[in-house]
Parts: sequence; structure tokens; C-alpha cells
Amino acid sequence: MPESKPQYVALGDSYSAGQFIGGDANLVRKPVDGGLGGPAGDYTGRSLSSYPQQLSRILKDHDFVDVTSGGAGIDDRGLKLGGILTPQTQFGGPPYIPVDEKGEPLFTPAPRAPQIEALSERTTLATVGIGGNQFHLGEIVSRCAALGASSVGSPGTDYYRGTEEGRATLARKESDLRDGFATMMPLLRERAPRAAFFFVGYPTLFPSEGPGQGTCDGGLDENITIKKGDMPFIQEQFSLVDSVIRESAEAHGHTYVDIAESSRPHHVCRELSAKWMFGLYAHYEFNTALEGYLPARFPDGAGMEPFTPGWTAWIQGLLANGGTGFRGHETLTTFHPNAQGADNQTLQVLNALRAAGIVAANE
Repeated sequence: MPESKPQYVALGDSYSAGQFIGGDANLVRKPVDGGLGGPAGDYTGRSLSSYPQQLSRILKDHDFVDVTSGGAGIDDRGLKLGGILTPQTQFGGPPYIPVDEKGEPLFTPAPRAPQIEALSERTTLATVGIGGNQFHLGEIVSRCAALGASSVGSPGTDYYRGTEEGRATLARKESDLRDGFATMMPLLRERAPRAAFFFVGYPTLFPSEGPGQGTCDGGLDENITIKKGDMPFIQEQFSLVDSVIRESAEAHGHTYVDIAESSRPHHVCRELSAKWMFGLYAHYEFNTALEGYLPARFPDGAGMEPFTPGWTAWIQGLLANGGTGFRGHETLTTFHPNAQGADNQTLQVLNALRAAGIVAANE
């Protein structure tokens, strides 16, 4: 009986799915997992330009399974949407799910099975990009933006480091993250005993001091309310998540793939092609023929708490509703890799695969 082909399985969240790259690169334009839009559709946000999809075209001798999905975490802590170990019950895209005038989803896509179920004894290679939603980085970014709308200085940092509630929130986030990895790691190995695991970190969001990195003085032209004083704190939280991923991977004999260092000069404040991250929102080519591909547009957003799902959908409707919004054909992209960022992720993982002897040096 012939031996089966090696298998590559990609697990992870929106940073691995390439959720906001959009256009014809977005897999929602193709029949994926039973449908395009509506209740039976695919709402993972996967892009053909994501690093797993790019790697699959290099690893031609491997069978490829992509279960990455926007909104995924490790379990039901953090963003509380499920993902790697538990069924994922809610999704953020692509690039969102439409809502009614109260901010409630117009439909609920079917839950997705835990991503870990894609692994098996056949799996010889797995990439895992997870942790940001377990720590709920988006909540920190959102709170800093909300506080910055009516404050000066570093209101988000002051809240998280200067109040008992803020400090307790950070402690809980780190505990959720560490506990999630401690639970997940042995289960991954048990499920795929032959696999080489590569854990992919997160890119640099905001600049640090150093030559060629620039600052955010005038660099964010999106009316975003995050204060410059809070940017170092937000970046520290991304770095904390990366450090937990690295520690967990290395403790279990796996490979950690650093994305932050190579992307440091290409943070969200850079211009044009030097910028490898989307800002708060960006242009998105919508296909209005697909059911559920645009958000409901309704006038009641002013009465909603900032950065709640309904408020977010209201903003999305203003940005994108049939191209008639005040910015036209745009969507919230909430600081995710753009196409250049996905290319860099691919390069860094590919270099790690070469160093491990999985991919030839000339591939």
C-alpha cells in the first residue's frame, strides 16, 4: 500500500487567515465549506494571500488543510468565541457579519469544529498563529481609542496601570493566555504525534525608538483617537503575547517564528508600501451580489457603547454600505497585516522551514 502524502495543517486566528486583505484574494468569493454568504456561508475570512495559503503553493508535495478563522482563540476565555480547542460559535468576517438596527446579527453561521480536530497522525507539519484573542488584544486597543477620544496624554496606559480594575484586567488576560497555552500544547502533540509545529508570532504594530522606524507624528491619518502616549503600552501587550507564545513553543520543543523584528520598520504609521499593517480601516472591494457581504446601515449607532459589536457594525455600515458611506468601500481592518505583511509572514515561516530542513534552500 503506497504511503500517504505528508500533510500540512494551518491553525490560527485572523492574523493567520489574512482576514482583511480582501479583493479577489478573499476566499469568500469562492465556494468554501458549503456557501458564500448567509447562514451556510464561510465566515472565516481566509485569504488566498495569507501565509498558510502561500506556503501551500510552495509545499506542493503536501496535502493542505486550512482551518484558520477570524475571531479564533484557544478556548472560550479571552474573546470567548472558541477556536483551537472548542467549537467557534461567532465570527468577525469576512469582513464582518451584518446586523439589524439593534446591532444583533441578521443570522448566525453554523459553529465550526475545534481547529485541533484537523490534526491527526497523518499531519507532518503544522503552523499555529494564536494568542491575540485569548489575551483579547482588541479590547485593549478599543479601550485606549475610546478613552483617547476625550482625553490627552496616555489615558489607556493610565487606566490599565494606574487603576485597580485595569491592573486586575491585565492580570486576568495574562492568566487566560498562559493557561490556554498550558492546556493546548500537550493536546496538540497528542493529536499529531508526527508533526513539526511552528508557532507564528504577531507583527509590530506601533513604532519603537530607533533609526529608520519613525514615529506616529502625523502618521495616522485616519482620525483614530489612540493617543501617542498609549502606543508604547499597546505595543508592549503585543510583545507580551509574543513572549508567551515563544516560551510555550520552546518549552515543548517546537519552533517559534518571530514576525515582530522583521516588521518593526514597517509599523502602522509608515507610508504606502513601507507600511505592512492596516490601520483602523482600509479600502475593501465589496461584492454586493453576495448575500450578507455588507453590513446593515442604520442611524442608531450614536446611542451604542463604543466598540461594542453593534457600534462596530454601525461604523462599518457608514464606511462601506454599497460604496455610499462617507468613505466608500471601506471596512474596519483593526490593525491587521496587509498584503505586504502577509508576504513577510510567509517569508519568515519559509525561512524557519528551510532551517529545519523541511523546505529546500532554493525553494
